[in-house]
Amino acid sequence: MRTLRLERGLLLKDVAKLMGVSSAYLSALEHGVKGVPSADFVSKLENNLKLNAQQRSQLRRAVRDSATHLAIPPKSTPLGFQAAHAFARKLPNLSERQLRQVLDMLDKEEE
Repeated sequence: MRTLRLERGLLLKDVAKLMGVSSAYLSALEHGVKGVPSADFVSKLENNLKLNAQQRSQLRRAVRDSATHLAIPPKSTPLGFQAAHAFARKLPNLSERQLRQVLDMLDKEEE
């Protein structure tokens, strides 16, 4: 959010006013203190900043990737839960190469 705001030469208070929130709240979002903003907030931001499709995609990806706490979807299978827990246990010890391989594999599945 900060990058988009700065690219447009907007001050924190300008975007906060557009969004109907306080500057302190917006600053906390930009710095990851408030966690991930809601989908409604992101949509409103996209519209208020008049983002194009590529910018919207970048913003949504940044918001998605900013989450520090993740939940396993309740509809996951037992194998899905097992895989998620195994990944969480191993994550701190995976190399950048291994992480890239996992991401590449998962990205191919989304295409």
